[in-house]
Amino acid sequence: MNKSTFHIIWKLLIASLLVGLALDYFEISPADLIHDIPETLGRIYDAAVSVFQWGGKYVLLGAIIVVPVWVFTNLSTIKDKFKRKN
Repeated sequence: MNKSTFHIIWKLLIASLLVGLALDYFEISPADLIHDIPETLGRIYDAAVSVFQWGGKYVLLGAIIVVPVWVFTNLSTIKDKFKRKN
């Protein structure tokens, strides 16, 4: 087995472990996936939406400060890019 094949197998094992841990966290078993695919997808979708609803307000709250600070600190770089285009 060459090095790239081993690398691919290793990445698949790690990805499978992480996905398995995530599914176990949401109490989804392999039988659930096989028998109730639409319900399982709905549960995953609901979990993802709740994460975005929870985190979205914090992202927006932080962006109110972070984005203007970033623009201010990078103003000279942004100005130089506009000068080069003209």
